[in-house]
Amino acid sequence: MPRPICPACHVHPNICVCDTCAPVLNSTPVSVLQHPGEIGHAKGTVRILSRCLARLQVVHGETPAEFRQAGFDTEVHAPGSALLFPGPGSCALESADLSHIRHWIVLDGTWRKAARILHQNPTLAALPRFHFSHPPASAYAIRKAPGEHKLATAEAVAYLLNVIEPELDTRPITTALHALVTRQLAQIPTRLHKHYQ
Repeated sequence: MPRPICPACHVHPNICVCDTCAPVLNSTPVSVLQHPGEIGHAKGTVRILSRCLARLQVVHGETPAEFRQAGFDTEVHAPGSALLFPGPGSCALESADLSHIRHWIVLDGTWRKAARILHQNPTLAALPRFHFSHPPASAYAIRKAPGEHKLATAEAVAYLLNVIEPELDTRPITTALHALVTRQLAQIPTRLHKHYQ
């Protein structure tokens, strides 16, 4: 018998959070470049963004050729594009002049996979680049982060939008993320929950 999946987000109904998602009408477009290894990952948060954000593009790939084939040219960027990813030369988002930024690019994958995307697409690294100086605490307890103050992709995009569009209500993203964590933990024996706290 085929394994049941949600037709919208393509995960098992037990961990589907489509019922908790609601529209977030962002005016600034966001492109998420997702490493192929993250496609269909049960703990991934990009599916929340896909169900909530009005202006979102998700593109799968790792190399320039793969991204071009998927419809996104990492070597040609519209004026006003910027990259959200910490590293040498990045500026603190909260204190930067962002008036010239019209399009945000976010990398999705483990930190190692995201760094690999950046390494293989040097024109991305040449874009204006930003990081968070005062990110909120992460509520994403179901996947290990490489250090403190690291956010899941949905959390990072929600915080980005909170900064650049302060009037925008991003609570639907947070609500869906909390539902994802709760439903994932419900699939794990209670005795193991301490490992996710």
